[in-house]
Parts: sequence; structure tokens; C-alpha cells
Amino acid sequence: MDFKTLQDEVAELLNFNSSQTDQDFTTAQIKKAINRAYAREYRKARQEGIRQWFSSVTEITWLGGAVTLSLPASVRRNQIVRIIDVTSSDPGYPLVFDDGGFLGDIHWKDRNTLQWGSSGPSDNRTLRIEYMAEPEEMSSDEDEPILVAPDHHELIFYSAAIDLRTRADEVAPQSWAMERQELRMDFYKDVSRGRPHGTATVIRSSSEDSAEFIY
Repeated sequence: MDFKTLQDEVAELLNFNSSQTDQDFTTAQIKKAINRAYAREYRKARQEGIRQWFSSVTEITWLGGAVTLSLPASVRRNQIVRIIDVTSSDPGYPLVFDDGGFLGDIHWKDRNTLQWGSSGPSDNRTLRIEYMAEPEEMSSDEDEPILVAPDHHELIFYSAAIDLRTRADEVAPQSWAMERQELRMDFYKDVSRGRPHGTATVIRSSSEDSAEFIY
């Protein structure tokens, strides 16, 4: 569903009639509620599912001799899963973090800045940052909640309608809450499955001799 369709669905649940001038909820309020619901339901599902459904990547260059690197704004406030050096090979190797800055490859200088030892890398390094994506606010009618699969868009408008009723100090129908819970469980089940389904995933630890299989 696009943003406009989600608005229509929420309005219908709330018995919204655009021809009336006195409505409990304005279009602006409905739009805000949908964006809140989108972010809320996505983040809840992220706590329940496997990371393959939620991770994104971006690549940056760490210049040779540069001791520190400021993270790009696109990932600065996101949960970082790992940073992989893909300069010479792909998939490359994950960089090792060390809080003290003595044993690993890199450490945090502050919450937005990484430091590479005391002198920086000897040459330019291409780093792939894997991070947990965050929902972008929808504004145009054609925008879509791309981080939630179309099969689960119904969850968003039920969650938004309940949110609006609660903010108006009203009790949403119990049937809405029950429907939202069922839709949440369906969403959680989907993102808890492997991607692709039925395929074993190998997660290699820091030791080259050990690996963990997830089915």
C-alpha cells in the first residue's frame, strides 16, 4: 500500500468522512499516526526477527594515514552490525573492535568517530558498513513503507488507528487490539524465518575453526 491508501484505510476505521468539517482527527494527524505506526511496528519486529530482513550496507573509503574517520550521517544514528574491509577481496574480513584501542583494528574515539590505531591505515581502505535500516518518514501519497513487506501493511493502519484513539483519550475497540496482535504475530513469524526459507545460514565466529549453523 502507498501512503494515500494507508490514510484511506485508517480514515475508514475511524469512520472518517471527508465531507464533514468537524472531524475527531485531521488528515495531518492521520499522516503522523501512520508514520509513528510504521516506525513502531518495524522496530518491534526487528527485535523478533533475524538480521537478514533488516540490514542494509553502505561503503566508505578510509584514507591512508588518516587516524580518524567520521561516520556518514546515513549510518551515524543506526545500529551498526559490523564493518568489513573489502579493499582486496569480497566478502573481505570483518574489522575487530577494541575498546582500549590496543589490540583490535579500530576503536571508537567518540560515538560518531572511529580511530585506526595511532597512525591510521597504511593505504586507502574500502569499508563496507552493515547496519540496521531505519524507516524514513512518508510524506507524498506515492511513498511506501518499504521496510515492511506489503503482506503486513494492514498492521500499520490498525496500529495507527489505535494510536489515534488512545491519544484522544478514548478506548479503541477490543477487536482492533486483537487484530493488531494477530497481525503482529504474522509479521514476527515471517521475519523469524530464514532468508531464503529452509536454507541453513553459517555465521562464522572470530575463530576461523568454528562456525554456527542457523536453520
